[in-house]
Amino acid sequence: MSGQQLAVERRPVAVRRAAVLSTARALVILRWVVIAAVGAAMGFPLFYLFSSSLMNAHDVSAYPPHLLPPSIDWSNFARAFDYLTGRTIVNTFVYSIGVLLIQLVIVLPAGFALAKIPFRAAPVILAFLIIPMFLPTNVVLVPLYVVTHQLGLIGGYAGMIIPVVGRTAFGTLLFRQFFVSLPTGLVEAARLDGAGWLRTLWSIATPLARPAIAAYASITFLNAWNDYIWPLVSAPDDAHRVMSVALAPLAGGQLSTIPPNVGLAAAVISTVPVLVAFLLAQRWYVRGIVGTGVDY
Repeated sequence: MSGQQLAVERRPVAVRRAAVLSTARALVILRWVVIAAVGAAMGFPLFYLFSSSLMNAHDVSAYPPHLLPPSIDWSNFARAFDYLTGRTIVNTFVYSIGVLLIQLVIVLPAGFALAKIPFRAAPVILAFLIIPMFLPTNVVLVPLYVVTHQLGLIGGYAGMIIPVVGRTAFGTLLFRQFFVSLPTGLVEAARLDGAGWLRTLWSIATPLARPAIAAYASITFLNAWNDYIWPLVSAPDDAHRVMSVALAPLAGGQLSTIPPNVGLAAAVISTVPVLVAFLLAQRWYVRGIVGTGVDY
């Protein structure tokens, strides 16, 4: 067979290979274009929030709206901080971190017990844990308030935090699914070495559950930080006011006495801690969400 015939036969193979490579390259480009478009659509409100917080009241209300501030006014943040007050910011941190820490103390052992400790009532408990996840918050708001009021906890940090700590169904199921994916041999080896269940949880399971803990911590902290109804009902006084309650009057439009640029600056102050917390836990957050869906 001559060299010319070999070149003719190899040409279709090369053409097909080039077509496959071009298709794969086009799919990669399309994927990145879609990711960039979705990211821009989701990030634009946050960008406009930061941009508008640096405008004066006239520029915020201008039409057509300005994407960038014509003149930067840093005094908006000073006025917003005076409106929110440092006590409100501290209250929000106390409420969010308190809910997070106490819920972690509950859901970690509960999820581990349902995943690794064999007992007959486990399926029944799992079924009962799923039910509260389908109940709207407003359904249990009045009974929860009545019980909290009868216990004398209304108007303090205890009345704000303790009733919310009971929302552990999601966390228990999350950690149960994560601990199910852990090799049973690790737990059995610890038990053979004489470790009790609590020692096994603390020394073996908890260090391996860091991704799930980071994912749950970021979700719980965000939910507590944005919680509005229960902090408003359980502690309506200014001494225990949280930022979500303080920001609510700013959405009143013309009825609000706070200029819109100051309200936007207050919203930025409220957003920054959550954004920083998510960025710090982003890598563990993704690993935790992915890991909870793995089953061996």
